[in-house]
Amino acid sequence: MYPVMARANDQRSPHIVMTQSSCAPTWTAPPTGRQTFVVENRSTRSGAIYLFNPFTGITVDKHSALAPRSSVTLHVDLKPGHYTWGCHLDGEGARQSVDVTVRNPPVMTAAGPTTSIPVQPSQLVGPVIAYEAYVTEELNVLAGEVTGLQSAIASESLAQAEAAWLTAHLTWQRLGAAYDAFGTLGTNIDGLAPGQAVGQAPGAPGGSSFEGFHRIELDLWGEQDLGAAAADAAQLAANVAVLVEQFTIDAIPPAELPLRTHEILEDSLRTELSGDDDYGSGTDMASVEADVSGTEVLLHLLAPLLKARAPELVSRAMVQLNRLDVALAATMQDGRWVAVSQVPLSEREQVDGAIGAALEILAVIPDIMPVVGSTL
Repeated sequence: MYPVMARANDQRSPHIVMTQSSCAPTWTAPPTGRQTFVVENRSTRSGAIYLFNPFTGITVDKHSALAPRSSVTLHVDLKPGHYTWGCHLDGEGARQSVDVTVRNPPVMTAAGPTTSIPVQPSQLVGPVIAYEAYVTEELNVLAGEVTGLQSAIASESLAQAEAAWLTAHLTWQRLGAAYDAFGTLGTNIDGLAPGQAVGQAPGAPGGSSFEGFHRIELDLWGEQDLGAAAADAAQLAANVAVLVEQFTIDAIPPAELPLRTHEILEDSLRTELSGDDDYGSGTDMASVEADVSGTEVLLHLLAPLLKARAPELVSRAMVQLNRLDVALAATMQDGRWVAVSQVPLSEREQVDGAIGAALEILAVIPDIMPVVGSTL
């Protein structure tokens, strides 16, 4: 890329000015695409000026020897991202302009006007730490509630055991464990029976490899076998204890956060609103309500980054999530949750409409904030 000399009073292109005391003081964000900048040295010394990404340090363009009282025209192809001018006059310290964010033209979506801007992993450090703290706290709560489930089963009260199961299971759902988020351990804790495909109604599972919440659900509601439930709850407690210990070691990849904001409810639609994981408790609607809570946690953590890309997204998403909460609560009968298959069509349509609208908004999040260097 070769600089072209230009007159200092050329007003056809934005001026980038460096002086003895400032560097591009009037620099504002241009749109993406090919841009032309008239760079002017108003100082009494020669100097270098360069445009770079402040997060990666990569220089986009530069002119190394701009004479005093002269200017040069630079032609730059700008992609979405962060940009800063750096100025270094001979014999002087380096100065920088403000960091600006270059965006694609807004695109109208269900989330309102949106713009795709890459996210540096460093920008997600804070949200990841906060989310890991949330998950850690909830896992510790879960461990205590599973112990409570064991005690309820030992009391030989089926009603108490069922209530304790639901309390612990909803805590698990609020963790947002969609699409194998916790790997094999997560499957052992809340997986479907072996051989049951997604979209296939639960049958009578065979074999000893079926374990976790849904195995205990079958013990309690389907077979009313407190002895089997006690053994299966002991295995659940062991798996949760391993997960609690393992999670303190395994960090969450930054790119997972934008994905989880919509994957949680996608999983709700796929398994819970289909009734695929109902082994007798009829509490899938309650699970979806817990999934909504987990989604809201992520939206709150990512709100500052989302606002720069889609100013209306979080508020629009919250409207639909609140609408979904109301629709879910309306499916209860006499204060109790009922199986998806027992929900009247009109009420089910309200749930389906609300979750569909929420997912339409949430689905744009990974696209508008792609994480640099991510392979997910």
